[in-house]
Amino acid sequence: MKWSDVTVARMACAYFFFCPGLTYGILTSRLPALKAQTGADEAQIGIFLLCLGLASLAALFSSGCLIARLGSRFILRLGSLVLLIAIVLCGLAPSPFWLGAACVLAGLGSGLTDVSMNTQGIQIERLHHTPCLSFMHASYSLGGVVGSLTGALFASFNLSPFINALCVLGVYACFRPLTVPKLQADSPAKADGPQRSSHHRIPLFVILCGILSMCAYAAEGSVGEWGSLLLFTVKGAPEQIAALVFAAFSAATVLCRLFGDRLRARLGDFPVAFGGAALAACGMTVALFSAKPVLCLCGYMLMGAGLSPLVPTLFSRAGSYPGVSAGKASTVVSIFSYSGLLFFPPLLGFLAHKFGLANALLVVLALCILITLGTLLLKKRPIQE
Repeated sequence: MKWSDVTVARMACAYFFFCPGLTYGILTSRLPALKAQTGADEAQIGIFLLCLGLASLAALFSSGCLIARLGSRFILRLGSLVLLIAIVLCGLAPSPFWLGAACVLAGLGSGLTDVSMNTQGIQIERLHHTPCLSFMHASYSLGGVVGSLTGALFASFNLSPFINALCVLGVYACFRPLTVPKLQADSPAKADGPQRSSHHRIPLFVILCGILSMCAYAAEGSVGEWGSLLLFTVKGAPEQIAALVFAAFSAATVLCRLFGDRLRARLGDFPVAFGGAALAACGMTVALFSAKPVLCLCGYMLMGAGLSPLVPTLFSRAGSYPGVSAGKASTVVSIFSYSGLLFFPPLLGFLAHKFGLANALLVVLALCILITLGTLLLKKRPIQE
């Protein structure tokens, strides 16, 4: 059976979305082994992860200009290759210094990959007039799950992080020559009548999409870093139940994102985004106010299902705004998104120290409500190219 052009393009782009999730899953799952291998302490590991995040943010800021000059295809190939090499180098690091340097390199590769892969996804939507970014982001989430599971598998056999990264990423890289030729050429932004495509100011709509995406990423980050602690310390759940929070959230996210594009095509962006945000708010309400750990876990699953279509839809709508290139729109939304993921969870730690964890997480519920109201921006249908 011969695949259609749009299917081939979607699968090729999804391959690159899988990359940052896979590498991050491997890195985080093997941190205990890397800590022992390099002799780093907890404070140094925290600094390395912060450096990774800051390097990613720096790369995000420069990605727009690089894509405008060199094209998203080239930047995606470069960024993903740097990311793969950096994770292998993390596995080889003999000391804290070299592990930190490899993490910085991984951050740079991750930032370049993030913007360019979303730019490619937007290009596919523009060219084929069909939603696809939800499927792409499902590939990213699936990569994280696979990276974590393979990390656990290699750790169970006492194999080093280097062997882990080399084997898994080596198999992944074998498919790279098949996907690179299928990446999309960048198309110029289309102006809407007298719309000034040469205008350098970023439209307010694109900025607002970035802010809503930042709120969604901040809510997602709160689950990964504070959800298990909520169940364990506040709800009294056993540790093995509390440890399931992010897995349940991620599984719901991946599953729902596989159907997100069909729902967007059938119902439209606003109903899907509004319904998802409202469901996320309901899920967070259950997680916060339910006394039973199992119900709290179900609340986080609902939250994952609700948040799943939001970020792909926001990337798509920002990229479809007239007079704005896909690279610029992707850069703006990525910067806002990653800022929420990087800075909000530590802020929650400060609030939890002052007011208690359950009270601090009320901010997450407020974010979900804010996102629900913010989806009203999407009621107006995008202008078709």
